[in-house]
Amino acid sequence: MVTPTLHVFSISHYCEKARWALDYLGHDYVLSRLAPGSHIKKAKSLGLKRGAMPFLELPDGVIQGSADIVSWAETHGAGEAQLTSPENREACLEIEQRLDDVAGIHVRRFFYSEAIVDHPSTVLPIFRRGLPWLEQLKLSLGWKVVCRLMIKGMDLGPTQRQESRDKVEGELDWLDGLLADGRQYLVGDRLTRADLAAASLLSPLALPDEHPEYQHIVVPPLAQADMDRWAERPSIRFAKNLYKNARHANV
Repeated sequence: MVTPTLHVFSISHYCEKARWALDYLGHDYVLSRLAPGSHIKKAKSLGLKRGAMPFLELPDGVIQGSADIVSWAETHGAGEAQLTSPENREACLEIEQRLDDVAGIHVRRFFYSEAIVDHPSTVLPIFRRGLPWLEQLKLSLGWKVVCRLMIKGMDLGPTQRQESRDKVEGELDWLDGLLADGRQYLVGDRLTRADLAAASLLSPLALPDEHPEYQHIVVPPLAQADMDRWAERPSIRFAKNLYKNARHANV
């Protein structure tokens, strides 16, 4: 049987969500790190119409997007670990979708609007991480072009940074509200895909030690100041605790 291949950007928190689900549910897979630009070519070679990462290459097709990969991992897991149950599935999916559509997007825009615009050289090393040497060279030579495309494609800049910062803060308020009753998990009494989504998509803000990539990330100064102010919020502590207790655990 051919082992699935998970194609990722090393820096991406959406890719981390898919990777964590596969790890937690005990799947064997090959990790393929791609460079910006090369991921478009790879997507096209797999018959995908867009290059949105991550995508999971299977012997009989391709699954694109972290939420769909989590769903595949759940339905194809061989062990006892699960991330949802019938009674909590709808609530988990609702929370995950909001996190995907709001928190995940604006955490990324908040970070890149400073890092890519003002400190692009600090972002290159983590994108280069794990690439074949020739891909590393190509990415380094074309990094200025990649940054221009990212600025345009993701609408990055100082005004956009502030807009996304406000959105992120609003989502932290929402999550803090959910956690205000002292619950250990967002839904039910055990880890679900809602928890996994919250922790992974907030991981660029929480920077947990257990994250497989973020020991290599460089946080720009304005973002670091905000992250220092947010560090003791219940939602950030929640993300860090989940990484500590569950990132490298499975049943």
